[in-house]
Order: sequence, then structure tokens, then C-alpha cells
Amino acid sequence: MGSRVALAVLLAATLGLAGPVAAATALPPQPAGVPWPTLGWSEGPPGAAIDHGTLATAVAKLFLPVGRGGLPDTRALLVAAGGRIVLERYAAGFGRESRFRSWSMAKSVTQCLTGILVREGHLTLDAPAPVPDWQRAGDPRAQLTLRHILNMTTGLDNADGGDDGDSFAAQLLFGERAKDSAAFATRVDLAHEPGTHWDYSTGTSQILSGIVGRSVGGGREGVRAFAERELAAPLGIRSLVLEFDAAETMLGGSYVWASARDWARLGLLYLRDGRWDGRRILPEGWVDFTRTPAPAANNGSYGAHVWITAQPGPEQWPTLAPGIEAFQMNGNAGQFVVMVPDRDLVIVRLGEMHVSTWPELNAQLAELINAFPPRSGMSP
Repeated sequence: MGSRVALAVLLAATLGLAGPVAAATALPPQPAGVPWPTLGWSEGPPGAAIDHGTLATAVAKLFLPVGRGGLPDTRALLVAAGGRIVLERYAAGFGRESRFRSWSMAKSVTQCLTGILVREGHLTLDAPAPVPDWQRAGDPRAQLTLRHILNMTTGLDNADGGDDGDSFAAQLLFGERAKDSAAFATRVDLAHEPGTHWDYSTGTSQILSGIVGRSVGGGREGVRAFAERELAAPLGIRSLVLEFDAAETMLGGSYVWASARDWARLGLLYLRDGRWDGRRILPEGWVDFTRTPAPAANNGSYGAHVWITAQPGPEQWPTLAPGIEAFQMNGNAGQFVVMVPDRDLVIVRLGEMHVSTWPELNAQLAELINAFPPRSGMSP
């Protein structure tokens, strides 16, 4: 294990953030001579070691499926290698200034804001989660912690379920119950002992959004100001838009908007271990906690509100090809921000899935990744 990984494990253990990440590749530093993209991204062609034929084929495949309106399903594709944009392409009518909807990539934005609050000492991972409805005497939900929520191992009966219009997620986002989404997601019983069972749950992310909102204070304007001051401004993100429900809770499970370049900035923050140009944005050990599988017997591909692509275990989500160690933000209709430590890559794919399928998109992204060889010195 390299010294950077050993240090990360030690710090994570000290803070109680994560268990060992023994097989994980160390997170790469920003290369000397490449400026941080706070004011603007450094750009250049892919290096000589890139398999240009494989790269061109992968890009062509991603833009080939055409759906409704005669537009490619892929509307934006961006690759940053070594902190520099080396590939950027948009469908007709879209460009660098276009904002793209996150769908469930919003969960990772909410996780990021939570991490900042942990770094500032406003929240603690293993203290009882600050949810007023759970604090009544004898309520078994009082044992739930922020860690359970981030790992989606609460055991609450609020899993997304199927795609029908009456699923929990549909009720959460549409109709009367959507007016106070956090309250709807919170007021459910336990279906499993906390920490023993993993369930993908937009409702759990809405509970987390409520915690963020109460910790920051000031309703929607307070959360917007916090996100701008502590995240967007330091990173140079200028396109971020957060949406809120009628109760002024951020819709942190589904509705965040940003440009492809700004989604890449968020990915680079995680690839750089939560640091940005000498400033720590996320706590020490937070990113390793993020990319460590949630400890539940039925989980192998989910960390802390982020998907992990190279972990063994039950298949819960179509993932990249085996052997590619990456962690990623995913959203409905094929939204991706993929971080690949051993190749120092951030890949952003945004758009729709009118024709494309998850297996196809994952195979195409894996092909694109494999056009970039692992960097020397980046092995565990």
C-alpha cells in the first residue's frame, strides 16, 4: 500500500469516517504545472500514450444513438485527464454554457454539502441523526446516524421501488406529498435493523437534504448562500442551480443543474481527495469514506451516496467493465460523473436514454476509459 493510501486510512480511522480502503488506488494530486480550473479549465489534446483509435470509436458510439427530436442521446461528453480537459463534445443546440439536470447525481451534491458541514463541526457521522421526528422516547429510529443515511443502510421503509407512478420515489417527487418531501420520507417505519440492509432510496437523500437545511438555516436562500460560499465559489462553479420543494427543502435527491464543465469540477474535487488549490473543502478521509462499500450483506457497489464500479458483490446497478476501479455519480437517463484514480480521469456524460441502455452506456464509457493507460506510480 502506498504512503498516500496509508495516510488516508489513518486519517479516516482517526475521524471515524471509514474502514480500511486497502485495495483502493491512491487519489492523484493535481499535476505540477497544471493550474486548478477555478477561473477556467486548462485544455489540450490527449497525450501520445492514448489509444486514439479506441478513443475515437468510443466517442462515436456514445453519440450514435439518436432519440426523440432527432438528437443524440448523449448531449454532452467531457474528459479531463490530469486536471486538463482533453476532450469535449456537445450535441447540436448544447454547449459549454448549457445547464444539465442531475437526476440522482444530486445525491452526491447533497453528500458534498454534508461533508462540508462535518468538516465545520456542525454534523457528526456517528451521533444520532438530527431528525426531530425520531427523537421521541422509545422511537427505534433514534438510533439512526448520519452514516446510516449516507450509506443508505437506514432500514427505513422508503426504498425507491419500481418505475410505476405509485412508487415511493414517484410520490416523493410528484403530487401532494412532494410539497414536503423530507417529511414524507421521514415519517416511515423501520423495515430492517439499521446498518444491516442496503436499499437505494431517494427518500433517504431527502432526509439528508432536510438535515443540511436545518443545519445551515435560512430556508432555501440560506442553503443557496451556503452552497455558493463553501462549494461553488471556491471551485469556480458558476452554473449551479439547486431546486427546492414548497417546504423549502432542497431537492437533493434529484434536482440540481450545472454545466458539463462544472460537473467536471465537482468530480475533480473528489478525485483530488476533497482539496482544491491548497484549500480543504471536504474533511480528511471523506473521499475514502465515500468510495468504501456501505457495510451491508446485500451491498457491493454503493458507498456514501456514490456508486463504486469495481467492488465484488450483488449487482445492484449496471456498472463499468470489471477491472476498472472507479467511483461515480449516476443519475436517471444516463447522467454520469466518473472518477478513475489510476488514470487521473474525470469523465462527464450527460443527456437522455431514449434509445441507449445502461449496459450499452457502461460498455461505451469503459471503452473510453481503456483508451487511457494507467499512469505510472498510481498503483495501490
